[in-house]
Amino acid sequence: MGKQRWAALSGIVFVVLMLVGATFVLDVPKGDASAHEIASYLTASGNHTRNIVGAYLWVLGGLAFLGFVAGLRSVLRRAEGDPGTLSNLVFGAGVVFTAVWSVSAAAIASVAYAVEFSDARLSNPDLVTVLPSLGGLLLLLGGGFAGILLLAATSILIFRTAVLPRWLAWFGIVVAISLVFDVFYVNILPLVAWVLGTSIALLRRREELATSEVVESTTTLLAR
Repeated sequence: MGKQRWAALSGIVFVVLMLVGATFVLDVPKGDASAHEIASYLTASGNHTRNIVGAYLWVLGGLAFLGFVAGLRSVLRRAEGDPGTLSNLVFGAGVVFTAVWSVSAAAIASVAYAVEFSDARLSNPDLVTVLPSLGGLLLLLGGGFAGILLLAATSILIFRTAVLPRWLAWFGIVVAISLVFDVFYVNILPLVAWVLGTSIALLRRREELATSEVVESTTTLLAR
């Protein structure tokens, strides 16, 4: 039960760090930014600091996500039994997502870091918009498709074993379908919402198992 608790808490930490970090790291010029907007950004030291702090928060959030999928794998693995193919797939997809998430954060904040801490002089201002776009594409494609794999494997196991509520499996399928199109509407928030829902489900499952154990122990004592 302790693993479920830590997995749930790790998932909630991921959600918080992702949302807070996004407000910092994504505060960069858009792809269609004007030359004036780019020039203003390059001289905005406070903005650079925000981007770098946001990148660090995202990386920490990625580590929390890794803890979440590790705990989730343990729960799914016990329910699946040998050889544990799908539960191992859940963990593998989580590792890929974490790695892509971290690289994405670094790419988005790379200009801010280079200007603020390396005193870089950009000869090509297009890098100010291209590198963050690259970071976003990494997250949406690499992270998005890794997320689809994670969601699909988890949903299949829930349908097979009922280890978690069926509504979570249906929610996972809906989110997986939405992530197929994430490159068009540029939003990975549905996956974040699923992590939050799964964390809540894990906490509730832990409480239900604890209650069941107490009732079983009481019944055994009375029988004696």
